[in-house]
Amino acid sequence: MSPNFLTGDWLIYFLLIQKIFFILCSLFYFIFSLIVVRQTLSMSKNIIDKFNPIIIIFSYIHLILAGFLILSTIAL
Repeated sequence: MSPNFLTGDWLIYFLLIQKIFFILCSLFYFIFSLIVVRQTLSMSKNIIDKFNPIIIIFSYIHLILAGFLILSTIAL
Protein backbone atom coordinates (compact mmCIF):
# COMPACT_ATOMS: atom_id res chain seq x y z
CA MET A 1 0.00 0.00 0.00
CA SER A 2 1.56 3.25 -1.08
CA PRO A 3 0.98 6.34 1.07
CA ASN A 4 -1.68 8.63 -0.29
CA PHE A 5 -0.63 12.24 0.17
CA LEU A 6 -4.16 13.54 -0.26
CA THR A 7 -5.68 11.62 2.66
CA GLY A 8 -2.87 12.14 5.16
CA ASP A 9 -1.49 8.60 5.31
CA TRP A 10 2.00 10.05 4.92
CA LEU A 11 1.67 11.59 8.38
CA ILE A 12 1.47 8.15 10.00
CA TYR A 13 4.64 7.02 8.24
CA PHE A 14 6.41 10.26 9.11
CA LEU A 15 5.51 9.92 12.81
CA LEU A 16 6.68 6.29 12.83
CA ILE A 17 10.02 7.24 11.31
CA GLN A 18 10.33 10.11 13.77
CA LYS A 19 9.64 7.81 16.74
CA ILE A 20 12.22 5.27 15.56
CA PHE A 21 14.75 8.08 15.12
CA PHE A 22 14.20 9.37 18.67
CA ILE A 23 14.42 5.87 20.15
CA LEU A 24 17.74 5.28 18.37
CA CYS A 25 19.07 8.64 19.53
CA SER A 26 18.10 7.90 23.13
CA LEU A 27 19.81 4.51 22.90
CA PHE A 28 22.99 6.22 21.70
CA TYR A 29 22.70 8.67 24.59
CA PHE A 30 22.36 5.74 27.02
CA ILE A 31 25.53 4.20 25.60
CA PHE A 32 27.25 7.56 26.05
CA SER A 33 26.14 7.70 29.69
CA LEU A 34 27.51 4.18 30.23
CA ILE A 35 30.85 5.42 28.90
CA VAL A 36 30.67 8.42 31.25
CA VAL A 37 30.14 6.09 34.23
CA ARG A 38 33.02 3.86 33.14
CA GLN A 39 35.37 6.79 32.67
CA THR A 40 34.35 8.29 36.00
CA LEU A 41 35.06 5.05 37.82
CA SER A 42 38.46 4.66 36.16
CA MET A 43 39.29 8.30 36.92
CA SER A 44 38.39 7.87 40.58
CA LYS A 45 40.77 4.91 40.84
CA ASN A 46 43.70 6.97 39.59
CA ILE A 47 42.96 10.35 41.14
CA ILE A 48 42.15 10.47 44.83
CA ASP A 49 40.03 13.47 45.78
CA LYS A 50 37.31 14.30 48.26
CA PHE A 51 34.83 14.98 45.43
CA ASN A 52 35.12 11.52 43.85
CA PRO A 53 32.02 10.05 45.53
CA ILE A 54 29.94 13.05 44.48
CA ILE A 55 31.11 12.78 40.87
CA ILE A 56 30.38 9.04 40.85
CA ILE A 57 26.88 9.64 42.24
CA PHE A 58 26.21 12.26 39.55
CA SER A 59 27.38 9.89 36.84
CA TYR A 60 25.01 7.17 38.08
CA ILE A 61 22.16 9.69 38.26
CA HIS A 62 22.99 10.62 34.66
CA LEU A 63 22.80 6.92 33.71
CA ILE A 64 19.43 6.48 35.44
CA LEU A 65 18.01 9.56 33.73
CA ALA A 66 19.22 8.27 30.36
CA GLY A 67 17.36 5.03 31.08
CA PHE A 68 14.21 7.01 31.86
CA LEU A 69 14.71 8.86 28.58
CA ILE A 70 14.59 5.56 26.69
CA LEU A 71 11.46 4.49 28.54
CA SER A 72 9.73 7.79 27.90
CA THR A 73 10.55 7.80 24.19
CA ILE A 74 9.18 4.27 23.86
CA ALA A 75 6.05 5.07 25.88
CA LEU A 76 5.17 8.30 24.10
